[in-house]
Amino acid sequence: MRRKAGRPSPRVLVIEDDDGVARVLGMCLGEAGFEVCQASAGGEALDTLETELPDAVVLDLGLPDRLGGAVLERLRQARDQAGPAWVVISALSREEATQRYGPLGSFLAKPFDPYVLVGKLDELLERN
Repeated sequence: MRRKAGRPSPRVLVIEDDDGVARVLGMCLGEAGFEVCQASAGGEALDTLETELPDAVVLDLGLPDRLGGAVLERLRQARDQAGPAWVVISALSREEATQRYGPLGSFLAKPFDPYVLVGKLDELLERN
């Protein structure tokens, strides 16, 4: 799905430590008309969220620095201030991830179709 001409491209921060997955997500989101920036660890993502203003975030919870939960908490807090929409992706099932991290919001279990992710982001951004 392409963005409509004349509208700014939504900016999406992809937080994913697997280079292959990050590359595929970046390519699919870019083809769909999103502007993509990436972070490969939670600390980097938290810094990016302070300096960049993404419209949406794709968050892998299983990050090498174990800060996926901290990023999710930051997104929950920002929601009250019209913060970015987000989709959580994880190798965990939704039930396991919810037990570990609390309410997730929009969720996709790995492996998933990247174009389903595009659809979810479109839905979330339409609602915001």
